[in-house]
Amino acid sequence: MVKSSGGQRESERGVVPLIGVQHNAPGGKGPHFDHVRGGGKREGMTGETRSNHPDGHCTVVVDGHASVSKVRKLQRGLWAAAKQPPERCFHALYDRIHRGDVLWEAWERVRANRGSAGVDRVTLAFVENEYGVRRMLGELQRDLRSGMYRPAPARRVDMPKPQGGKRPLGIPTVRDRVAQQAAKIVLEPVFEAGFLPCSYGFRPKRSATQAMERLRVGFAKGSCFVVEFDIRNFFGGFRLREGRGGLDFLGCHFRARFSGRSWEKYDTVRFYLHRRPSQAAMKRLRDKVRVRTDRRRSGMDIRDVIAELNPILRGWGNYFRTGNAARKFRQVDNHVVWRLRRLMLEKRGRNLRGGQQNAWTEEWFVGHGLYCLRGTIRYPKTA
Repeated sequence: MVKSSGGQRESERGVVPLIGVQHNAPGGKGPHFDHVRGGGKREGMTGETRSNHPDGHCTVVVDGHASVSKVRKLQRGLWAAAKQPPERCFHALYDRIHRGDVLWEAWERVRANRGSAGVDRVTLAFVENEYGVRRMLGELQRDLRSGMYRPAPARRVDMPKPQGGKRPLGIPTVRDRVAQQAAKIVLEPVFEAGFLPCSYGFRPKRSATQAMERLRVGFAKGSCFVVEFDIRNFFGGFRLREGRGGLDFLGCHFRARFSGRSWEKYDTVRFYLHRRPSQAAMKRLRDKVRVRTDRRRSGMDIRDVIAELNPILRGWGNYFRTGNAARKFRQVDNHVVWRLRRLMLEKRGRNLRGGQQNAWTEEWFVGHGLYCLRGTIRYPKTA
């Protein structure tokens, strides 16, 4: 149960979970987001005043219902309108954000993304099982309609960066993530209509794999430059990089390779863009494997160790499997088996029997559930 630092109403007696903002702007809502701070009566779109139910349950529920088709129809309409002449302006989008079907779709996306709790310590499971999804969405909808919505502070977490240092990460509350997702649903198609086909960063139905494939196809047509932008430091993070001599981009190393088959078969000189996991990407993976196969884990069952390794190997392999990574994949498999054998040796210690370690082959570990990268290479069109 999450409690506020301030006082609670006598009727609550510690049974009402608090999901609101504790310190809002003047006139904003208090920690109980079914009433306005300072008392008095506030009429929202639903005509509800603050709850006086002894059990603390709010009567406000979201109007409308979940409808993916209606949300997609809304997005298609906004995208089509944004494709109109540049002088076209959008003057009324806010009312779309607090539509019932939009809020429901926003909740489904937030739940699918999972994520941890914010500063209020309220989790997705708590909202689903105890607080009530309809109740939370209804109160959020009412606050958005009346203009009383105020976001809570984001929980700050420092994440390690691959190149060293820390990257600050803000984790909003579940309630604020739903509001942000609802705004994204409405605003995304408007801005999406203005992007060029060569843009791939954080766009719907676009991925880093597609961006790398665009590099391969573009190189074959004579292109040799890559443009990379850093949103945090937009002008300072602009980089124009030439690819003829090889470059690291999106975790891969790109390099032009001479096609011997074209020379032998057609007597023509042709280069193709070869890509494989970069040295930095290989090092990051080895570091993760080393942590999970440390000698201090020799007391664990080998199946449990493998169960922790498999998601890392599978995710890493899915990202790099569309390139020319067969050799790197074999190196990773050999390294993982070597680390697991060392762990088994540490585990057996003096109880190791002669020749026993010869049985700990790659096939033996695969039989215990190890995921191998060999044979998982796929061409981009079939991946």
